[in-house]
Amino acid sequence: MSTTVFHRFRQLHYQPAPLLLPTIWDARSAAVSQAQGFGAVGTSSAAIAGMLGYADGEQLPFAELRYIVGRICASTTLPVSVDLEGGYSRNPAQIARHIAELGALGVAGINLEDSVSEQGQRRQLPPEEFAATLRTIRALLAEQQLDVFLNVRTDTYLLGQAAPLTATCQRLCHYEAAGADGLFVPGLTDLTETHDLCRATRLPVNVMALPALPGFGALAAAGVRRISMGSFLFEALTVRQQQLGHQIQHDQAFTSLFA
Repeated sequence: MSTTVFHRFRQLHYQPAPLLLPTIWDARSAAVSQAQGFGAVGTSSAAIAGMLGYADGEQLPFAELRYIVGRICASTTLPVSVDLEGGYSRNPAQIARHIAELGALGVAGINLEDSVSEQGQRRQLPPEEFAATLRTIRALLAEQQLDVFLNVRTDTYLLGQAAPLTATCQRLCHYEAAGADGLFVPGLTDLTETHDLCRATRLPVNVMALPALPGFGALAAAGVRRISMGSFLFEALTVRQQQLGHQIQHDQAFTSLFA
């Protein structure tokens, strides 16, 4: 990956307005996002898995993810961030190798989660354990002189932790010290808690689209630096496909495709 692309992507997290990161899942969605003027693109693990007929939660083989990411990187000049879930391994050295393989394709950033799916259940790893994994990954990438933006996702809100703001801040201290470049907190929608979390860290804070998420201006005022779409754009297009399919069957004509 070009160091220039990495620095370009990193700088997008420190511009006046938050980085709005569109969801992509293939080469076409990446190219469309570039044509629309977005500054970078990010994959959704759920969208790519769904597109290929897999369940989310690292059920998609890494080799297939790598292939899709390669086609995405070939289709856009924008910085690309990849949702790597838990790393497709519990071994830090193997996770680092996966990141290096994606970096060789041109990837500028990685999302790495502190929870893993085991036998259909989502479990959040102890913060010290996950921080140790991050520290090892960061050291291994440094040995290879590989610059990748590590956006660390914590699932304190998604998994319904008691006192999620306190739990997030506690984890944040570990992850920041271990070399995280950003903190991703899906499920966080309360503006007061968002403001408090952003003030508790030097890292850019990333939130995700949800029905209750405030508008972009309010999020920016609270200190948010990155806003992700999750898999919701992909899901919305699936709903649109269903609507068109029903309309075609009802009309017994293709008029709705060209309306």
